[in-house]
Amino acid sequence: MAIDKGDIYWVTLVGQGNAINGRRPCVVMSRRAVNDAVQTVVLVPLTTTDGPHPAFRIRIPAGQMVKEVTCTSTLKDSIAKCDQVCVMDQKFLETKIGRLTQTAIAAVELGITYVFDFR
Repeated sequence: MAIDKGDIYWVTLVGQGNAINGRRPCVVMSRRAVNDAVQTVVLVPLTTTDGPHPAFRIRIPAGQMVKEVTCTSTLKDSIAKCDQVCVMDQKFLETKIGRLTQTAIAAVELGITYVFDFR
């Protein structure tokens, strides 16, 4: 199965304390060459909880998501929690929801850049 940066999957996260947990959409942020080379992916979880968020949590309007043809879920405005990046085995990716547009991928990349202080 080809997994690309920007793909959105349902994933069940097992977080502790303040870490995000439960079944939720996550965006793959590792590039395809990495995804093809290893059995893990780098993910950024999404939430639909509205309210004030720090600048590194990126708002993604539903219009910046392209729904997978077979997906029955409704796309909703979401927030990418770039401060909760995680790595997961590809076998735990559940149903593919769709993918982000290139603009939304770039926005999430900026959030990750801020969190990790890449220069």
